[in-house]
Amino acid sequence: MIGLASNGAQVLETLRRRKADVILAAVDLRKNEHLLVFKQIFSECPTPIIMLVEKDQLSLELLQEAIGLGVYGVILKPGPAARPAYRTKAEEICRKVAAVRDSEYWDPKKRLSMLREEAQLLPKPAQNVSRNATADTIIVMGASTGGTQAVEQIIRQLDPTLNASVLVAIHLPPKFTHTYSRRLKGMTDLTVMEGRTGLIPKPGKVIIAPGGRNMIVQTVMGNASNLKIGFSEEEGHDLPSVDQLMIAVAQSGVRRVIGVILTGMGKDGTAGVMAISQREGGHVIAQDEASSAIFGMAKSAIESGKTDKVLPLSEIGQYLNRYVAAGQQQVSTTDVNS
Repeated sequence: MIGLASNGAQVLETLRRRKADVILAAVDLRKNEHLLVFKQIFSECPTPIIMLVEKDQLSLELLQEAIGLGVYGVILKPGPAARPAYRTKAEEICRKVAAVRDSEYWDPKKRLSMLREEAQLLPKPAQNVSRNATADTIIVMGASTGGTQAVEQIIRQLDPTLNASVLVAIHLPPKFTHTYSRRLKGMTDLTVMEGRTGLIPKPGKVIIAPGGRNMIVQTVMGNASNLKIGFSEEEGHDLPSVDQLMIAVAQSGVRRVIGVILTGMGKDGTAGVMAISQREGGHVIAQDEASSAIFGMAKSAIESGKTDKVLPLSEIGQYLNRYVAAGQQQVSTTDVNS
């Protein structure tokens, strides 16, 4: 053994000084958010990794990403999360560390197949959604001039039991959105709040992007379908950026993404619409010209050829209710028949 480390920086420092045959590391190692340490190891000093992970943390998305970064084996942490009983895993750890040198699974696809089976990462039966789970359908609304009134009209129409999360980006200055979020709360039984780092887009939650900041979504523990609110420092003419928010959600692993482009000047949202339309489970709605205060953003989205529906503002809320409910019914039917 060449060394011990309590965080990612120490791991990298040790590897830069001495070559290791294999690394035994927990996925929640400090400073390894979004597998950053694993990525640095893979880039600077490629070394096979045996990854320690809790059963609840393990997902197919995490496994796929980790294998691409040199993970050769997975060990499920034993016992309570606070005090894992690693002594019970001593034989398995020794066996897997020794096996790395002679591993036949150098090919990532073969490794993924082997580790999925070993970790019993098989499709699970439908269960009640966890209170902390990300919604499997996310609606992203984008607007500019006239957008506050347009969003208000839609929010008033949304079903209070809507099984989706709604993320809203309107071109507004800082501080204004706090007051606007409070105003929307009085119009719906859905939970309305201004976006802040770490919020989870749960079903029934409406999150308003703070004025002057680019709100996005980020993955939690490498799970592409488990999301939290974050912010991008990327500069841009339009703040909050509709494109950045839509693209971030489109690139996530949530089951369905619905993009809604409303009234506003310019072309912000067109790139986001294209990202949503290209992914499985993507659906795009644009507000029609007659009901738009400024027919710029919606017009640009429509002209891209990537919108699925063009509707008057008065019909968008009810359409969303029906579309979300129909998708949920389809999932329930599939679960029963599978």
